[in-house]
Amino acid sequence: MYQLSFYNYYVNNGDRTIYFNSISGQIFSVSEQENQFLQNQFNDLISFELEYNSMFRKFVDWEFITDTERDQKDVIRLINHKKVFLDKTYRLVLNPTLECNFRCWYCYEDHVTGKMSEETMEKIKKHVKLMIKEERISGLLLDWFGGEPLLYFDEIIVPLSEQLRDIMTENGLPFFTQATTNGSLITEERARKMNELGMKHFQITLDGDEKRHNRIRNMNGVPSYKQILQGIYCLCENIPDVNITLRINYDTQTLEKSNMKEVFEMIPVKYRYKISPNFQRVWQTESKRNEEGNNINKLALFNYCEELGYDAESPVNHLSVLKGHTCYVDRYYHTEINFDGKIYKCTARAYSDEYVLGELQDDGHIFWNQEKIRKMYAKATFENEMCLACKHMPLCAGPCSQKLLETPKELLHTICPLTTADVNVDTFIRNLYDKKMKSLQATESLS
Repeated sequence: MYQLSFYNYYVNNGDRTIYFNSISGQIFSVSEQENQFLQNQFNDLISFELEYNSMFRKFVDWEFITDTERDQKDVIRLINHKKVFLDKTYRLVLNPTLECNFRCWYCYEDHVTGKMSEETMEKIKKHVKLMIKEERISGLLLDWFGGEPLLYFDEIIVPLSEQLRDIMTENGLPFFTQATTNGSLITEERARKMNELGMKHFQITLDGDEKRHNRIRNMNGVPSYKQILQGIYCLCENIPDVNITLRINYDTQTLEKSNMKEVFEMIPVKYRYKISPNFQRVWQTESKRNEEGNNINKLALFNYCEELGYDAESPVNHLSVLKGHTCYVDRYYHTEINFDGKIYKCTARAYSDEYVLGELQDDGHIFWNQEKIRKMYAKATFENEMCLACKHMPLCAGPCSQKLLETPKELLHTICPLTTADVNVDTFIRNLYDKKMKSLQATESLS
């Protein structure tokens, strides 16, 4: 026996209807007449199979129609297991310091004084060697975070990156490194050194147009907007295959009052394909997300970035096809080591004892809080009544493991990622379809 998939979408798109299944990722559009025909067939699957068997089989292959004995959630469960436990590229986030030369009002960190010691750096090298020997990691993604990591670029980032790269090379394993930085301390000399280190990806933040940004991100009152843009240009000039996630931290006023189009227009065309705009609402203003105009303004900016030639991926940050898990922190082979040797997982929480999950030992091993680790990884983030009953679960994968760890079961509904979205699922599907059509058109033009 067959039934329609719970994960089918039929989205109006002008005079056509987009058909999308979130288990298979198959997406296409049909005319209104074709849509009416297909919906009639879907109402009687037995007749559909008998009369139009070839077409019926296509819809089975595409997961729009599925056997009643088959649980499609198992597809997502398997993807989750593979991505969480079998991807052995080790993402190691290091905080050289929690100090910062900015004091943004929304920052969740306390910026305590201190930097990573030589002793901790030695422990980290031992730790990576142990991960190669004991865990058989397949590669290392070294991710610099903070605080502002570039405050100690020459003292910590350069020597430790070189040493860890050499360890990976000696073992015949790939090494990658990247940084989340405010961008104010990037110089041409440093950009060239970053290229030597193999540092290819950066996340750098702007807080609106020049006037608004400088009110929020400054160095004791000294404006930073132009300095950050100059740092971005240095990276684009000196690292041939660089990719910069240009994070736009916004609230309703940013979308309504900042001249964001001017921001994207002023960046030279030759750099734009290396830059991926990423719009993120400031978390303290999430209650304002449904104000009239929010969705329209954000989507319009995203589409404008595409028109200007930026590497714009999706206007909806929390949704993706066959996602498997919510956040990189949900991966088992992910660790964050603070400058003091304390171990964390989540990079979006204060570095207080409340969130410590372990401590780096002298021999390079980590002494984990096993109770917290079990709670984080014993079940997939969507293995709860709320998510398993949700049509959008394959696209969303549920709340992150950190939020699940700190939220009582009866309050689960308060951390649903869909409740904090400025752009809805239908918009995500329309954008997905548009990208597919553009890709097909580009392929046809080359043939």
